[in-house]
Amino acid sequence: MNVEKLLKFHLAMCYQAYQIMEKKNHDYAGAGGASPFRNFTSPEALGIASTEQGILIRMVDKVNRLVTFCRDGKLEVTNETATDAVIDIINYSVILAAYVQAKAAAAPAKPPSPIEELDDDGAESRDIASEGSPNG
Repeated sequence: MNVEKLLKFHLAMCYQAYQIMEKKNHDYAGAGGASPFRNFTSPEALGIASTEQGILIRMVDKVNRLVTFCRDGKLEVTNETATDAVIDIINYSVILAAYVQAKAAAAPAKPPSPIEELDDDGAESRDIASEGSPNG
């Protein structure tokens, strides 16, 4: 395999992962897809683990299947192949990244730090020290 074939393989695997995620999201999040993380937030809702940790646990489960495949050369469950486990890992990685991004976007904005209140040239954009003083 050369680089060109590897990149085509990558594209095909990612497209297959996309198609599977689309179908599974329909089943887990409902036809409207309003809650794409609904089944992944369950561990946090139950107080077992954070949502991020829950996603990582699912990834580790798939990695363990691949370890068995690499060690034994086969999997006993015949309706899920090693390739299926790889695709699941791709999708769990995307889900984790999307969840972290969505969580960050929903977080309240932090107040600016004192360093952020400096102009580009290092001068204070407002005199913090004199705020509220009788001379300020």
